[in-house]
Amino acid sequence: MFIEMIDLLRCVNDHEDSWLVASFRSMTNRIVMEGTLGCPICSAEYGIVNGVADFTLGEAAPSLDKERAIAAHEREDHASRAGAYLDATQPGGTIVLGGLWAHAAQDLADMADVRVIAINPPSDVKESERVGLVRVGSRIPLAANSVHGVALDAWFSPEIVRAAIRPIKPGGRLVGPASLTHPSEVTVLARDDAYWVAEKPMETVSISRSKPVF
Repeated sequence: MFIEMIDLLRCVNDHEDSWLVASFRSMTNRIVMEGTLGCPICSAEYGIVNGVADFTLGEAAPSLDKERAIAAHEREDHASRAGAYLDATQPGGTIVLGGLWAHAAQDLADMADVRVIAINPPSDVKESERVGLVRVGSRIPLAANSVHGVALDAWFSPEIVRAAIRPIKPGGRLVGPASLTHPSEVTVLARDDAYWVAEKPMETVSISRSKPVF
């Protein structure tokens, strides 16, 4: 995990957001290879092992069959599709790619000048200064309204697809597998046989006219 990406991470337990306290044991070129992230609110601890931050808290993370993952990757250009689906046109933002989408992490980071958090990626996906690797269970450990978009594949449960809405900024996009019904909190913009593309609604602000003072 590149050290500057750690600021994006949050505890997955139910309480207000807070930055995590980091303790590093091994670093290579500012990439944390071994360490621990601790929550100052609930004292939960999350390990970083071989560069991968583990937020599963004992939950089983879906494992990807490597040959199946590579075969799927070879059938389509994940980076171009991810960039188009997520409207990755704002340099400097953060994108989340889960499962097979993580094959596009480095290419999308370079192409769109963004940071990418790859969650539960295939084993051949590597971390870099622009790509962080995270293992998750049923929640995504990112602050609310902090990322431009999230793309997940069919390896993820309906629970985590719904949980992915929280870290997306208003107006940002969520891509999910056609095999799962999209959450009611988002609006579907397009779909095909494999995926749907949805948008998180913009926040509404109430405007009230003040009463005149005489």
